[in-house]
Amino acid sequence: MESEAFQKVIAETFVVVPAYNEGRVICDVVTGLSSAFPNIVVVNDGSSDDTDALLRGLPVTVVKHLINLGQGASLQTGITFALERGANYIVTFDADGQHRPEDALSALACLSEGQCDAVCGSRFLGAGSSVPPMRKVILKTVVGLANLTAGTKMTDAHNGLRALSRKAASCLHLSQSGMAHASEIMSQLRFHKMNIREVPVQIHYSEYSLAKGQSSLNSINILVDLVIGRFLK
Repeated sequence: MESEAFQKVIAETFVVVPAYNEGRVICDVVTGLSSAFPNIVVVNDGSSDDTDALLRGLPVTVVKHLINLGQGASLQTGITFALERGANYIVTFDADGQHRPEDALSALACLSEGQCDAVCGSRFLGAGSSVPPMRKVILKTVVGLANLTAGTKMTDAHNGLRALSRKAASCLHLSQSGMAHASEIMSQLRFHKMNIREVPVQIHYSEYSLAKGQSSLNSINILVDLVIGRFLK
């Protein structure tokens, strides 16, 4: 059972969930989160399936993009929305069912101790997750490049589960609409001298999430986006 102090932290937290065509799983994801968090913001990123209809009646606030802008843009929309409504803490959480609410709570608990500004989930710490072999190789390459360019020492640069203080979230102005936004987040936090920690989380690689975007091919796309983004700068 959470302490009274941590319950206050949870009440001041907004969970931002970027969603694009997640009709198959969005109800389960939101239901799981709502058992732990009272403030959930789903950014419907121009979905063409029944995501919007399924969200009606659920305990969430829905913010819509008229067209698909990408996960980075969706996160920025959700973060800005949460900050404007007074959030003191922001949790980012993927909509495809790969994250666990209990890991979000663990990240938030670490953040609430006041020793850091941002907490990032890592599938490569602790017991870890059963990461597909090719994806693991590419993710390790991506995190190596991200650490080199951003001056960080992360073990997992592209995990969508994060907990951010208001100060850290206010530093973010994402321009990468594609999957390279995760490295951009780390770079901006580092630039603003935010103290970053990692906590172990478990990633659930289901048939759905693998088909949706957790494939090795998508990992290559992340690497390409990151390299192009650095070159354009």
